[in-house]
Amino acid sequence: MNSDIIVSAAVEEELSKLIDRIESPVFSSVGGRKTTCGYIAGKPVRALITGPGTVNTVQCLTAAIENVRPLLIIQTGCAGAFRESGLNIGDIGIATEEIDIQLGIEAENDSLPLNELPFLTIKSNEIDLKNRYPLDIKLVNQALETLTKVFEGKSIGVMKGPFVTVSTITATETRAKNIYKHYSPCMEGMEGAGAAHLAIHYDIPFLEIRSASNFVGKRDRDSWNLPLAFERGSMAALHLIRNFF
Repeated sequence: MNSDIIVSAAVEEELSKLIDRIESPVFSSVGGRKTTCGYIAGKPVRALITGPGTVNTVQCLTAAIENVRPLLIIQTGCAGAFRESGLNIGDIGIATEEIDIQLGIEAENDSLPLNELPFLTIKSNEIDLKNRYPLDIKLVNQALETLTKVFEGKSIGVMKGPFVTVSTITATETRAKNIYKHYSPCMEGMEGAGAAHLAIHYDIPFLEIRSASNFVGKRDRDSWNLPLAFERGSMAALHLIRNFF
């Protein structure tokens, strides 16, 4: 399959609504991970279930792209939204950059932000990158325009902005406010920085689109809406494939 679109997410529930709409599906595995190949609106698509976290994500995506280079990678799924961003539960966030806020040198007072690494982790267009991975703003703006039109009148907000990637999920209001103070993100996730780094390394266009399942801060599972976020994240990716590419 040449020039297909990869859509990846950490867990199966985050992609189930999209997989249900894949035409002529073929179920297999790549790198020991579940994959579904087929077509959406006549376009070849691979849906990958990577497992949670950056290591799983990079391992799965690397196995998938080494022999068959995709046209685009779309990372989707649920995420925590920062209240200050204006996003609500079920709204859509589009990453303008991914920031690995736990990659750096520990600050003397054990607070954020971490001090910058003394070496780069990757180079992109002669720009030295350390823990911040910019996404293609032209792609981001096109995705924003497309999804804003698709969800117009449906009480679903669509916003672009920085995302932060963490290995330790934020679980206090103090930590959430501190992260927002230093990075002004709209969403927190666990996979994006890994996927963005990989896309830069292989020079593959990349988008990250997620739906908010909860607010970042004190964990109150009763206020979460995972099924809604799973469905809307999948639908956002589906609409992009159908209407944008």
